[in-house]
Amino acid sequence: MTVRIAGICGSLRRASYNAGLLRVAVERAPEGMEIEVLDISGFPLYNSDVEAEAYPEAVHVVRERIRELDGILLSSPEYNYGVSGVLKNAIDWISRPPATSPLLRKPVAFMGASTGYGGTLRGQMAYRQEWHFFRAPVFSEVEMILPFATTACDGDGNPTHPDVLERLDRYLAALAPWLEAQRQKG
Repeated sequence: MTVRIAGICGSLRRASYNAGLLRVAVERAPEGMEIEVLDISGFPLYNSDVEAEAYPEAVHVVRERIRELDGILLSSPEYNYGVSGVLKNAIDWISRPPATSPLLRKPVAFMGASTGYGGTLRGQMAYRQEWHFFRAPVFSEVEMILPFATTACDGDGNPTHPDVLERLDRYLAALAPWLEAQRQKG
């Protein structure tokens, strides 16, 4: 049976290394895994007054897709040792109201690319902390960080270096059975 996962990028930049990492993950997903990239670029800044009236259409679409899929794969840059404001805003929208959030108990995995040596490791740790709020399982068996992305990616932000592609393959190969196990736990 195929596990279906929502891929969400925490960068809106046209040639984003994180969008490229997600694109390549979609292409290289192992048999039994499908990654569907969800677009958060149309999300307005979170405002509970707007939420009280109705969810914006872009938010509604992503919330409902997450509800239907088996897990989430976040590919995000790290800003100032923390999370991307774009992705934090999307999580805030998707998580409301807390009692019926599609993020509750939804398995999640993190990966990220950066131009520095840390490769988003600190940002991923910040996301892990946030995910405790949702009582969701967090994939921890293998980490996927891509430091010095400018030397490992093409002009469109897609990873091309063989070592990076091999690490991504190992990451996805470990993620697929973990997601299946999470789905079976129900």
